[in-house]
Amino acid sequence: MADEEKIDESSKYNEASMQIMRLHNLWVKIEENVNKGNLKEWQNLLDSIWRELRADVNHLKEPEKTIKENKLLKLKVLVAASKTRTEWNNALNGRHEFLKQLQDKVGKGGIFIDNSEKDYE
Repeated sequence: MADEEKIDESSKYNEASMQIMRLHNLWVKIEENVNKGNLKEWQNLLDSIWRELRADVNHLKEPEKTIKENKLLKLKVLVAASKTRTEWNNALNGRHEFLKQLQDKVGKGGIFIDNSEKDYE
């Protein structure tokens, strides 16, 4: 039984590490595309970030609220894309910031604080 628990624990931590690496790679690609002005690719990569974080949303206190906020921001991006590049850029930036904050909230970013490890540093 103890061996099974170790396997499960190892798998959980390995997947978390792999997800953080995937997220990092996506954010790097996003910055490259933002700097080149590739708004469509930026939009697609933000969708990939959402797919990576979506399962973690279920662990938040109010997952429905976060899902709804993402849908509204995505809709805003889609509407803005049909208007001016400035509006599209601003809408993408809003969703970008939302996803960065979400990544932190679910503990896959740089500012997550685990209260159970408060005294550990």
